[in-house]
Amino acid sequence: MSFGDYLFWLLIEPLKILFEFLFYHSYKITGSCGWSIVVMSLAVNIILLPLYFRAEKIEQIQRLKKERMEPWIKRINAAFKGDERFMMVQAFYKENEYRSTDVFKESVSLFLQIPFFIAAYSFLSKLNILEGVSLGPIENLGAPDNLLPFGNTSVNLLPILMTVINIVSGFLYSRKGAVKDKIKLILIALVFLVLLYGSPSGLVFYWTLNNLFSLGKNIVVTIRGRYSEERKAHASYKVDGNAVILSCAVMTILTGLLIPSDVIVQNPEELINTFIGDPHTPLTYLICSFLIAFGTFMIWIPLFLFLLKDRFGRLISFAVPAAAILGIVNYIPFNKNFGLLSNKLIYDYKMEYPSLDIISNLMTDLLVIAIVILLILRYGKFLKPVLSVALIVVLSLGVYNTYVSGKTLSEKNTFDLFSSDDISVPMTSTGRNVVVIMMDRMIGAYIPYMFNERPQLYDQFDGFTFYPNTVSFGGHTNIGSPALFGGYEYTPERLNARSDELLGDKHDEALRVLPTIFSQEGWEVSVGDPPYAGYQWIPDLRIYEDNENINAYLLAGSYNDRSELLSSAGEELEVRLNRNLFCYSLMKTLPYAVQPLIYTDGDYNYLNYNYGGFANGARTDGHIQIGVNETFVRSLAVLDSLSEIVSITSDEQDCFFMFANEASHEGCCLQEPDYVPAAYVDNTEYDATHEDRFTVNGVTMNMDPAYPSYLMYEVNMASCIRLGNWFDYLRENGVYDNTRIIIVADHGMSMGQFDDFMIPELGIDAEGFNPVLLVKDFGSTGFTTSNEFMTNADTPFLALDGVVDDPVNPFTGNPIVEADKTGEQLIYVSDIMNISENHGYQFEDPNGFWVTVRDDIYDRNNWAAAD
Repeated sequence: MSFGDYLFWLLIEPLKILFEFLFYHSYKITGSCGWSIVVMSLAVNIILLPLYFRAEKIEQIQRLKKERMEPWIKRINAAFKGDERFMMVQAFYKENEYRSTDVFKESVSLFLQIPFFIAAYSFLSKLNILEGVSLGPIENLGAPDNLLPFGNTSVNLLPILMTVINIVSGFLYSRKGAVKDKIKLILIALVFLVLLYGSPSGLVFYWTLNNLFSLGKNIVVTIRGRYSEERKAHASYKVDGNAVILSCAVMTILTGLLIPSDVIVQNPEELINTFIGDPHTPLTYLICSFLIAFGTFMIWIPLFLFLLKDRFGRLISFAVPAAAILGIVNYIPFNKNFGLLSNKLIYDYKMEYPSLDIISNLMTDLLVIAIVILLILRYGKFLKPVLSVALIVVLSLGVYNTYVSGKTLSEKNTFDLFSSDDISVPMTSTGRNVVVIMMDRMIGAYIPYMFNERPQLYDQFDGFTFYPNTVSFGGHTNIGSPALFGGYEYTPERLNARSDELLGDKHDEALRVLPTIFSQEGWEVSVGDPPYAGYQWIPDLRIYEDNENINAYLLAGSYNDRSELLSSAGEELEVRLNRNLFCYSLMKTLPYAVQPLIYTDGDYNYLNYNYGGFANGARTDGHIQIGVNETFVRSLAVLDSLSEIVSITSDEQDCFFMFANEASHEGCCLQEPDYVPAAYVDNTEYDATHEDRFTVNGVTMNMDPAYPSYLMYEVNMASCIRLGNWFDYLRENGVYDNTRIIIVADHGMSMGQFDDFMIPELGIDAEGFNPVLLVKDFGSTGFTTSNEFMTNADTPFLALDGVVDDPVNPFTGNPIVEADKTGEQLIYVSDIMNISENHGYQFEDPNGFWVTVRDDIYDRNNWAAAD
């Protein structure tokens, strides 16, 4: 970014965020772009009214002072010359407490208008939602009004009307002023005419409203009479400027450094924007978040406070320090998350606080405010030391987070992405192939509904056996995937028993079990996107570097060029992260009751992008989406490219291919019935007329809009469609019958969709532990369903059965056999899903607990709390 960009983030972006907040909530209430502009203009002018009055008072006092000094200056100029004149003038200025820089005080209101104009221009001139929207005679708020036909062309009326109002208001304001003042106002009005003449009519309409407001204000001022220098000053309360600045500094570091760095240090790799041509470290986003925070809390807010201190000094003295302390309290002890935070800073689940939590948070905040007021009134000398300590603490933590994130990124080779030309996975048409596909979060219970809606899937998945009675050992990838790859030795219980080894090392060991066994048997081995390899978000393929017979690839991101949606989506994600990291941080410092107003289901008060996922502004029913979920499209591109990824040979060399894919994990709206991603999706009509697809064998799946039900169903369907297309390709090339394929998930997702899965006495929804398990053996035909009790830890045995004689875990020496599942299976229930938190020696969640299940996961009587 250029210096101008940094200046924009510092001075303009804080104001632009204010405009976005006002417009967003006005639009959500009125549903009208025109009325939203009216409300936004009115709100901004009301907010600025005390400032403009204060600015005009400063200007008027300055003009009166100049008028009083002017005759004396003329006498000095007439009586003296050269250096003597200069010295006399300077002495006169000093005697009258006038400095040469005071000339700028004559244009304070103009200086206030310029950044607000730039912010409004930047916001409204690029607001896509205005396109095609009419307002009265204006046909399109996203284009010039063209209201006055003139021959073969037309004239824009709004800019002219705006200019007339501006000139009238200016003349009324300076009716007693000098001619040069009137000329200056006319020139300024003409400059705005030139700047805005060809602009979208929505922007010109906004500025016209501003000028109308200014005209009304000047009429009121004229009727009431102007300020005079002699008018008695308003009684003021002396503000402790140092305490205010310290408080603002605390908020700057808290929202601009500490909280953003906390987000990055949690998942530094996930925040790398791999959708742009030149991925960069996410630490660069700290620059923008810090600049916005600095501009907000160290420039604009202090400026407002300075202009208002005479009238609101007492309130400022109490409110600003209280806000700083409340920010720390609301973020640290009251920090609450709603599932995994995506790379768009959007939670998995809707932000909804229980009433008791809101009351508890509010009562604590009120207590903090009372303590701060008491501290100021009774122990004022301690206020600045307390704020200084707070500033040092948040600064130290922020710097430490930044250091850790930078060190982590520098050590992990996170920018070493593959090119599609570098990837070639062999599959043989004459030997045997074994393929293990981990579809992240693919829900087993969806299979009957998806195959019922799309019967051709039965033909594409010919030879597969579906195991609906399958359970995982955890509800998240870090808990549920080790057993999937390594077998029963890697369940959470067994991993915790190896308490002298790091979880990351045990996780990597599980990822290496199958590739190592097959490579030892002389098979060609390929691995793609092993989840959390190296216990990193972007897999560290170096875990396989000690075995030259294992070829490991990063598939996700290598096929981005296959999707036209990703190029523009990557640029949008860049804008999101630069802006929303500060908005997210600001939200976290606010009380629970206010946070949803900033979060707005992941939009953060901006309508130019509306991530459809589960967070879709006011439209959270999953039927409409504006924008693209880049992670889903990136993962879907891999599934679409599987026929390109594999290289079919006639060699009798056996081949093993193991890969993971996140397309089934990233909930978002897809255009039905083809289930394809698009920049704009509207499934409202299709969903309304096809509700019967969610009833199979008398069991209706609950599509509650309070959960991302439609979104998860659609990405699961899209994944099955792509896999089915690949299976068709394998058939056409004679590589299907000689291939064993296992499709398995690490976990499901709890969304309350099936009554049989709801176990309130345990506080769980078993849908979150129901991964898909589909198995096709060599030469098998037909599509069958088996109700045999299975777990995803059966995967290694299923892959090796009949292929490798008496397989043994190469790292523990224990045989890999079909597990005896007649007893209870121990499942770990935890909401700690982040490897940056689960990176010790055991899974240790203070709120986690263990449950058991046996025989039939659909029978709630088979679930119980572990002893």
